[in-house]
Amino acid sequence: MFIIDFDDTLFDTHAFKHARLDAVKEIGVSDELYWETYLVARNTPDGLFTYSDHRHAQVLAQHGVDEETARATLEAVSARVPEFLQKDAHAFLQSIKDIGLPMVLLSLGDPSYQEFKTVASGAHDYFDRSFMVDRSKKDVVDELMKTHNDVVWFINDKVTESKEIGEKHSQIKTVMKVSPKFERKDYETCGMPYFDSLTEILAYVRK
Repeated sequence: MFIIDFDDTLFDTHAFKHARLDAVKEIGVSDELYWETYLVARNTPDGLFTYSDHRHAQVLAQHGVDEETARATLEAVSARVPEFLQKDAHAFLQSIKDIGLPMVLLSLGDPSYQEFKTVASGAHDYFDRSFMVDRSKKDVVDELMKTHNDVVWFINDKVTESKEIGEKHSQIKTVMKVSPKFERKDYETCGMPYFDSLTEILAYVRK
């Protein structure tokens, strides 16, 4: 079985966020206000993931930005979601699918917004099952592993999260997709194989 993450793995979330920043700057939102409100919109105080166009626009409105204009501006970037799928993602996913093992898409974030992104990007179509979770991936992996005793490949970008999951389930083989969101030294010292592209990850899996 393959369990594959979406943001910063299949999807260039870093570029997507910066495209959104560029868009809202055109309506007078500063870099500082964008990132400040992004962090507020991303999570509730108790850690629930809530980010969406609507939510970010609501938070921007609390700082004097017209909510409807902000939402329309963010939605215009969301309409471009297919542009931000990693360039080798389709070839990678088709090659993984051709291996013939079950494929599970596991994404952390506001479930409805994550589903929108995964479907709109075209990635969703390759998977047998998909899970959009707003708190933690670990519970989903725990449930999947209850009925799967063979080797499982977990392809992800977050080092700490991957370590925690891998330490609990010894049959999981984790491969890291390097994301600009994290320091490169985090990957260099993580003890797990890491690669800059999905094409490199595919070559590693095939070995």
